[in-house]
Amino acid sequence: MKISNPLLNEQKRLRRNSFVLLLVLAFAMALLDYLVALSERLDLRQAQLNAATADFDHQLLPLLHLATVFQHEAGQLLQKPATAVPQLIAQQMALKVTEQDNNAKPLSADEISMLNQLEPWFRQQLKTSRYLLNISYISEGQQWVHFTDADARSVELATIAAKQINAMAHLQLNSTSANMLVLDELKQRYALHIPVRQDKNLVGHLLLEVDLLSMLQQVKMTQHGAMLMLMDKVGKVLLATQDGQLADSSSYNGSDQNDSLQHLEALPFALHIQPDSAADTKAELLRFATEVALYLVPMWLLYLYMLTRFKRKVLRPFARLLIHIARLERGDVQGVRHVPVEWDSVFKQAEQLRDRGLEKSAD
Repeated sequence: MKISNPLLNEQKRLRRNSFVLLLVLAFAMALLDYLVALSERLDLRQAQLNAATADFDHQLLPLLHLATVFQHEAGQLLQKPATAVPQLIAQQMALKVTEQDNNAKPLSADEISMLNQLEPWFRQQLKTSRYLLNISYISEGQQWVHFTDADARSVELATIAAKQINAMAHLQLNSTSANMLVLDELKQRYALHIPVRQDKNLVGHLLLEVDLLSMLQQVKMTQHGAMLMLMDKVGKVLLATQDGQLADSSSYNGSDQNDSLQHLEALPFALHIQPDSAADTKAELLRFATEVALYLVPMWLLYLYMLTRFKRKVLRPFARLLIHIARLERGDVQGVRHVPVEWDSVFKQAEQLRDRGLEKSAD
């Protein structure tokens, strides 16, 4: 009678279940490791964003300090009334802010005196201050005073600045801090607005046009392909650079919200780092697949080793034992040859049981 091997069926079930468990464990450990690494990368990106914000603030600081000094000096000069109406050294032009605005008020003698005394300093700062492109003055009477050659585009930008100043809230105009005016987003024209007062009365506005794009391009980025974005207080992208070059700001769709916006200390703006989505996704998938392989390969080798050892040390000797018992049962004197050393006692017990059975049958 042929005896079936129950271990063989159990070994098949164990092999199938172990393979599934092996895959589940490999994916689970890889996923856990991936999430930990992802959290570390997000922390690193946030630290990089903090460093970029500090760098941008550091570049803005000299210009903001210069604006504060200009504001203070202009206020001090206006406290000294002019004895006579001087001749304005700079160029002057009346702005037409609205269609109904046709009567611009002339500059006062105090304003002309103040601008004449500041004019040499303005020209010096234009030559020596980095990122400072232009300095101009707009009076409350809509008179525009500029110290460099003006063209139609300059007049248009001055008119835009005057409209934005008129639309400012009363608290902004009364604040001593500088405001940033967006003169032209397409041409990347931005200006610091500084209110000028005489005896607490607002008399005009100094405009310092700054090169924000060059400042943003100088911010060091260690993540290749990432886009650094400058946003206003409502989250609109003003400028974007990628690898030190101007990038399309419309590519931001707001989907990458796992990185926070880092607000500037100097201005009501914020910086945001958006990684290269295609390259980043490909790298993340490759990294996860690599982690799965790193866990799966050694566990798979261990699985094959244990499977092979179980087959060699248990299944084959047990199968030979069943054959041995079957041969002894049909009267074979020796049974099987080449008995495994570890199973020698089991084979001998099977022979002893056969001998006892023969003795009982003889009695």
